[in-house]
Amino acid sequence: MIKFNYFSFLLALLVCLFSSIQAYSLTGSEVRETIIEYLNQKNIVSDPIIKGNRSFKKCDHDLKIKEIFNDYKTVLVSCQKPLKWSLTVRTNANFKKKSLTKLNNSNTLNKIKLITLKNNLKKGEVIQEIDLQFEYKSKSVGKGFFENFDKLVGREINQNLSKGQVIKTRHLKENFMVSEGQSVIIFSNLYGINVRMEGNALQNGHFNELIKVENISSGKIIQGKVINEKKILINY
Repeated sequence: MIKFNYFSFLLALLVCLFSSIQAYSLTGSEVRETIIEYLNQKNIVSDPIIKGNRSFKKCDHDLKIKEIFNDYKTVLVSCQKPLKWSLTVRTNANFKKKSLTKLNNSNTLNKIKLITLKNNLKKGEVIQEIDLQFEYKSKSVGKGFFENFDKLVGREINQNLSKGQVIKTRHLKENFMVSEGQSVIIFSNLYGINVRMEGNALQNGHFNELIKVENISSGKIIQGKVINEKKILINY
C-alpha cells in the first residue's frame, strides 16, 4: 500500500513538472526574435534587452507588440490567451539608414533632368533664358524634350504654356533665325582680330545652332554658329 502511494506521488509530481514546463514553453530568446522581426518589418534595426534563458507562459496567438513612446525604443509585448501577461522591453531601436537613402533616391529614381518654364508664356512669345529652368521629371514624359537652353532661347512658341511645363518640339514655331539661301555676315574674332566676310547660309539655323555657310569670296564651305538674323560666328 505504501509502495503504491509512493509511486502515485512520483507520477503526480512528474505530471506537475511536465505541465509546468508546458506552461512556460516560451523563452526570452524567442520573444526577442519576435520583437526584432516585428520592428524589421517597419524598417527599424533593434537589439532588445531581454535574457534569453527567461521563461514565459505559452501564448495561443502571435504576441502583440505596441510602441510606448512613439519611437519604438520601448515596446509592450503582451499575450491574451490562455493567460494574460505583458512585458516592457527596451529595444535600442534605430531606423535603418539605408531606408532613408532609398527614400531620398526615390525623388530622382526613374527621372531625368529636363527644361521647364519658370513662368507662364502666351502663344507668339519668344523664349528668353530667364523663362527657363531645370527640373527632374518622370522618364515617361515622352519624346521631343530639351536638355539645353541654347536650343530654346529665341524660339517662338505656338501655343500657351504654363509654369513648370516641359517644353517640347511641338510647342515651338518653326521660325529659323537664319534660313537656307539667306545672305549672312561671316565673322571671326581670333586673337583679338576681327574678320568679316560675306556669305550664304546653306542650312536653316536657330540661335546658337551650327550650320554650314559658304564664303562668297573664296567659295569655301565652313561651319559657323548662328548669333543673330545676319551673323554667323566661326572660330568660336
